[in-house]
Amino acid sequence: MLVKRSNADILDDLRVLPCLSGLKKDELSSIGGQAHIRSFVKNEILFRESEQADFLFVVKKGQVKLFKTSSEGRELSIKIMGRHEYFCCAPLYHDGKYPVSASAKENSSVVVIPSKEFKDVIGFSTNEIGLKIIKGLCNRIKYLSGLVENLSFRDVEQRILMALLRLSEEKAPMDNIVSLSISHNDIASITGTVREVVSRIMSRLKKEGTIVDSNVRGFKINKDRLKNIISKK
Repeated sequence: MLVKRSNADILDDLRVLPCLSGLKKDELSSIGGQAHIRSFVKNEILFRESEQADFLFVVKKGQVKLFKTSSEGRELSIKIMGRHEYFCCAPLYHDGKYPVSASAKENSSVVVIPSKEFKDVIGFSTNEIGLKIIKGLCNRIKYLSGLVENLSFRDVEQRILMALLRLSEEKAPMDNIVSLSISHNDIASITGTVREVVSRIMSRLKKEGTIVDSNVRGFKINKDRLKNIISKK
């Protein structure tokens, strides 16, 4: 339900956002003029994961739950957002999709800010270097969100395979055969398991031809073969 509020009322809520705290009154007003307040009843969905991120939100009253859902329907609660907490800034500068779903944990009101107006004002008030920093931080948030999902919803083999794919994509996104200098201990650490499990899976990948070369300094991995294995899981 859309709730009518004065522009001054909305501006008070917008001032809590660190990224807006340094804006001049007219700059803040340009965002506030496009924002509105919506009320949600308990358990009502604000948005779902992977939907287009057309808005960012500030909790005015009540609580909002951010969560992810596995392909089997299992739910993982990420965070409970309370009064004056904000969320969904990151996807505006990453891939434009919500990385989580959100629902009202109780009857709640939120300030809803259109993403276009928000980005226009931030872009006008921030130089090119600042925008690159913002985008870099948002990419990092997206990356950490993916780690949470992997550790929570995937079994250990899937986590290792996904970690290898992510590392190889980051190292050489355009190449199929990629050299990685990372130990089994380090892979175990980032996937939440032990070295013995990693070594067993890596040995099998080598026999299957997914790992095409290995030595004490690292190994080479065939991304196409790796993607094929992941697609069958």
